[in-house]
Amino acid sequence: MRCLTLPLMLVACATSPTTDPADSPAAADSTDSGEPSDTSEHTGDSTDSDTDPVDVTGLRGVILFIGDGMGTEHVAAAGMYANGASGSLTMETLPNRGRARTASLSGTPDSAASATALATGHKTWNDVVGQNRDGVVVENLLERARALGLATGIVTTDRLSGATPSSFVAHTPNRSDVSGIVLDYNASLPDVTLGGGFDEFESSLAALPAQVVTTRTALLAAVPDGRRLFGVFTNTQFLFVSEGYEAETPTLAEMTERALAWLGDDPEGFFLMVEGARIDHGSHGRNAGQALPEVVALDAAVAAANGWADAAAHEVTLIVTADHECGGLTLTGTAPAGTIPPTTWRWGQHTNADVPVYARGNLTGVLADQRLDQLWVHATLVAAVDGAGSVTPPEVPALIDGTTSEVGEIVVTQTWASSFGPGFNQLDALRLGADRDGLRVGVDGVFQREDNAVLVLVDLDYGVGTGFGQELILADLDEGLDAAISNTLLSIEVPGVGFDVVLGAVSAEETIFGEPGEQGGLRGFTNGIGSAADFAWLQSITAFDDGNVSVGGPAPDAGATGLTENGFEGMIPWGELGPNALDGGGTTIAVAVVLVNYGGDWASNQALPPLAVETEPGAGAIVLSQVVIFGVDGLGLPTGVPVVVP
Repeated sequence: MRCLTLPLMLVACATSPTTDPADSPAAADSTDSGEPSDTSEHTGDSTDSDTDPVDVTGLRGVILFIGDGMGTEHVAAAGMYANGASGSLTMETLPNRGRARTASLSGTPDSAASATALATGHKTWNDVVGQNRDGVVVENLLERARALGLATGIVTTDRLSGATPSSFVAHTPNRSDVSGIVLDYNASLPDVTLGGGFDEFESSLAALPAQVVTTRTALLAAVPDGRRLFGVFTNTQFLFVSEGYEAETPTLAEMTERALAWLGDDPEGFFLMVEGARIDHGSHGRNAGQALPEVVALDAAVAAANGWADAAAHEVTLIVTADHECGGLTLTGTAPAGTIPPTTWRWGQHTNADVPVYARGNLTGVLADQRLDQLWVHATLVAAVDGAGSVTPPEVPALIDGTTSEVGEIVVTQTWASSFGPGFNQLDALRLGADRDGLRVGVDGVFQREDNAVLVLVDLDYGVGTGFGQELILADLDEGLDAAISNTLLSIEVPGVGFDVVLGAVSAEETIFGEPGEQGGLRGFTNGIGSAADFAWLQSITAFDDGNVSVGGPAPDAGATGLTENGFEGMIPWGELGPNALDGGGTTIAVAVVLVNYGGDWASNQALPPLAVETEPGAGAIVLSQVVIFGVDGLGLPTGVPVVVP
């Protein structure tokens, strides 16, 4: 028997930090030396990709702006802060506007995986820079542009070794490999490289084939002389704009202008990536006073590039987007220009929310008014760099991002209207799928951010009866998901069913592979996985679709019972269930889904398959009289379609 599990790289991923520690703010230290001062991240709807042919006979400019951690609400709030009105930033005036999904193979992405997707067109695991899911080095946009004779540039307010800029230059299995990233820079130096991280490059500066500048004055005075331009202006990240730059630290707009002046005359054209890094850092701290001025600073750089493009006598492709959203920011009111508007934050981590896409250029019409995976941004940039006449649709792998249609066909639909409030909580339909990575579950519906728990009950060996039956009281009870599992009373009327694992999420919170936590994850209950005194937390991925989460009212995408698309999606890796998970050439799995309140002691009438009740069960037991069974072979591949029994 051969059980094909997630790649070995995942083992490292599971034990390495995945909450973007390198994206969190660093403390600023002052120095009196002459060195820089120390300063403290789906396949979309099908669309016709034919566009008007691009004139490739002359220079072409391709510019990508990445607002690290910047969601749509960041942009709205930043417009309010800068101009007293949302919708007022320069980036929002670009003619083609859409949304992008950002999930990585780990679920909710970090900057490394997401920037790698934008740079290479390959989805990968969190922490990974410039490599695909199997650890194979893949070509990035700078390498592609250079091979075609185009000039290249990187501009960032982060350390140059930060996850986002590194993904356009380096190739390493872990974003924390700073020495390896620096070596990759030195071996493949862009024509223009501007950012922070002086200490990391100090020992190699003298050997670089470049003009090296370390002050704003030197940068603005630099004149092209046939060499590359390399500028490092701080020891770590740039200061927050709100803290006030030192006199010799250039702004992001100034660095962008100098990069365009340096690259814009290349006879073959150029590719330039510009990152506003500290939006993410302020968002990790849930500090709108730090994050919003960073969005405004990015917009000033966009304005500079947009003005340059207006004056250019050739085709310019300019795209502004984000690698992911950070913080779950919501603009909650208005404020006059110059005042930080009222906002709320969900938490200090990345989210699965869509990010904005703003673009100009003949090829970027494919992005307009669409909700697409970020791989479409990469595909559009590739077409622009290549001088192609149209965008080739990218291949988007199956991702855990709340797009339930990717899991499979609907197996069973809901029969009862929600008793937790219309449009607040509802389980509309269940989908099941499986591949070599694991079991995939999709639940169409909407979920209340503040007070619910969705529990996916899984019997790994239907008919054998192992696992828990009528009730489960956790000896190692903790809060959150543990409480929901332990307090939910189940009465199971299906012979041979004993649930071995529960995949769950409380208050619509995502689980990233490698990060099981109190609010969500996978719990195992058989002896091979844990013991009654210490049941095991297992690695898994859960996500909720942007628009299917409710906060104090109906979710934006809520429909009538049975009609809502997308919602909760989860994946249980075969490798997490033990070496014998698929013994005997395969197994038959039984699944049921229930919706309860945060503590599990109050049940809704929402379950899949539907409950045989007419009213809300309340504090009583949930009676499961049906389950969905699903066969898989020894490789974890489906052996048939899911069916409801009995």
